[in-house]
Amino acid sequence: MAMRGSPTRHMVGNPLGGVLRNLNDRARIAGRTRTTGRSPEEDPLPTDVTVAPPAPAAAGPVTAVLVSGEDGRARWVFPVPFEGVPAVSAVAVDPAPDDDDRTVLVALEEVTTWCMTVRVWRTRARRGAGVAEPAGPGVQVHVTAAAVAGC
Repeated sequence: MAMRGSPTRHMVGNPLGGVLRNLNDRARIAGRTRTTGRSPEEDPLPTDVTVAPPAPAAAGPVTAVLVSGEDGRARWVFPVPFEGVPAVSAVAVDPAPDDDDRTVLVALEEVTTWCMTVRVWRTRARRGAGVAEPAGPGVQVHVTAAAVAGC
């Protein structure tokens, strides 16, 4: 859990600090859950539910190229769900490599056994402090997911 005065709040001139702070805030919001006050034993289970057999696990690493949407996010649903949470990597392709004042970076927002969500950020220099903002649509992200041994 982040504390007041943590290093991410004191990164003057480093746009990654703003990205980390935003992700930290989002993680806190997503971590909040609402409870009904009843235990799972008290909730009746539906009787008409059919359980599908588990899908086969992915044999090896799977890869894809995603394109970011309006808010800079891209979601990838794996071709076959993994047995456990996979090891993933994501690399953003800079749409303007000649522009030295702006660069792109990608952050993993969510990784589950069946999908992953990434968000692409674009940084720009500003005197005294850097600024990071969502990259917007059309940025390519190369992603890889592989099963972790023992999961």
